[in-house]
Amino acid sequence: MGMAKSAVLDRVAADLARGYTTPAIRRLSSLVAVHPTDLDLRRRLAAVHRMVGNRVEAGRWGYLLQETEATETAAFERAYPQPAVRLRKLRWPAHGQAATEFARGRLAALAGGAAPPTGSRPADRRPRWRLVALALAAPFVVVGAFTVVQWLVG
Repeated sequence: MGMAKSAVLDRVAADLARGYTTPAIRRLSSLVAVHPTDLDLRRRLAAVHRMVGNRVEAGRWGYLLQETEATETAAFERAYPQPAVRLRKLRWPAHGQAATEFARGRLAALAGGAAPPTGSRPADRRPRWRLVALALAAPFVVVGAFTVVQWLVG
């Protein structure tokens, strides 16, 4: 796998030398998906997003790196204010061990803020409201259908 990784990185370098940022981002994103705990790959992906001016994505992929610009980190946090969503967007594996203390601290902070509040969650209530709405609407659908049939026949 190491050879494949270096071959892809060579292609990324060639893409960037030609100014082709979109394929470089696509290739680096694929590598990060395969090697999600590799902070260097995240650093490279953040750098390409930085080149094209995408602060949110630069902040996303650089979020676990201490040297990431505060404005990029803030842009990512504004785009995804809930810690649980931010953690999901990082695509960090559940049991993946970060190589640096900074990254471990960031992940722990997000995981601590990602726990749902105690008690019932809104997601648990949503299906009940749909069922109630369906129950309330059903008689009107039946009466409406009956009325249409009578209108067509009569």
